[in-house]
Amino acid sequence: MKKKLGIIIGVLAGAVILGSGVYYTNADEVNPKLDSEKIRSMVQEQYDGTITEFELDKDRNKAVYEVEVQDNNTEYDLELDGDTGEVLHESKKEIKQDRNKEGHDDDDALKNMDKKNSISLEEAKKIAIKQFDGDVISVELDKEDNQLVYEVELRNGKQEADFEINAESGDILEQDIETEAYDD
Repeated sequence: MKKKLGIIIGVLAGAVILGSGVYYTNADEVNPKLDSEKIRSMVQEQYDGTITEFELDKDRNKAVYEVEVQDNNTEYDLELDGDTGEVLHESKKEIKQDRNKEGHDDDDALKNMDKKNSISLEEAKKIAIKQFDGDVISVELDKEDNQLVYEVELRNGKQEADFEINAESGDILEQDIETEAYDD
């Protein structure tokens, strides 16, 4: 009797472990019907400004694009359905502009610097993809040490790569490639 009970408990435990593994695997493989270029185009048609963050994420086994758009005075944080492009969430906040020592807005200085000789978001993605063959997960334009930097994240299977790319020169400032470790 104890042997049968042990076998039943073992089978049930195995089924639970296998079932949760299948659920986890399926959650990892959520693919949106709309690609990132279509979503970018839809956002740019509806919002004035520059896309400063772009990320594909999962929300309850559903593909969701998280996008941040900034113009002179406003920042929009958006969540869009990866299958339909529908805006699921929108938050808007006013941006306070900081004055530097000369009395100029830092944002204006960044925009001027950006307009002169900077590379595009697409060029930054291409530079990262040349170094690491993977899917672009997110791209963010940021200011670090008084320079514009693209932060690009890519994923290929169990590997993930993060790049910091100088937005003016296209030089890779930092590169980090990690491989996920799974317990057997």
